[in-house]
Amino acid sequence: MKDFIQGFLNVLYPPYCVLCGQLLPMEDWKDGLCKSCAESTPYLTGNRCGFCGRELEWGDICHSCLENRPVFERGISAFDYEVLRDGIARFKFDGSREDGKVFGRLMADFLLSYHGDWIEEIDFLTGVPLHAHKQKERGFNQAEILCQSISLYTGIPYEKDILTRTKETIPQSKLSAKERHKNIKNVFIAQHCSDKCVLLVDDILTTGATLNECSRALYREGAKKVEVFCLSVTE
Repeated sequence: MKDFIQGFLNVLYPPYCVLCGQLLPMEDWKDGLCKSCAESTPYLTGNRCGFCGRELEWGDICHSCLENRPVFERGISAFDYEVLRDGIARFKFDGSREDGKVFGRLMADFLLSYHGDWIEEIDFLTGVPLHAHKQKERGFNQAEILCQSISLYTGIPYEKDILTRTKETIPQSKLSAKERHKNIKNVFIAQHCSDKCVLLVDDILTTGATLNECSRALYREGAKKVEVFCLSVTE
């Protein structure tokens, strides 16, 4: 009976790889990934900007971050956004929380494999908050789900209510870079972060406007250092 029910569910909800989207037979599906993506996960490695994680031909900081130096101390991103565009849309807008847990596990693996030195100095991680109305509408905060998985697999403590969004704003994806900074200005407040090294987590790094404002709020409340970790970064 159990096998019958599982087979029926597989027909209704066939398993797919969260990275490439390939539909999979159960024997080729493991922990949310197809065999190919599991064996060669397309993490962002090599020479990368120390703030956003974008690829660099030379140097340590990309042109964009040099022109508008981020507020946070340093940052990394696990994947190129184009690789995850469809997967992130399923996660955020189709309510696929299980995909989010897989993404968080992959972020943890990326951190442990390529930036293990960060873990020793981080006191806790926290996510970029949604406004209460937006979270009620969506049913969850995607950054929170990522944080929970990262914490589970790395052992870094997760603190949920460090940041609060005080005002509902226009979605950043609908705005220009200049408008994004104005839209998000002074909408976050922080607590319980004095003299702490905070790892700030979000799903997508585009202009960095939201992450900068969150970092400002954390520093205003006495954070010793703010570092950023995103699932993906746009080019």
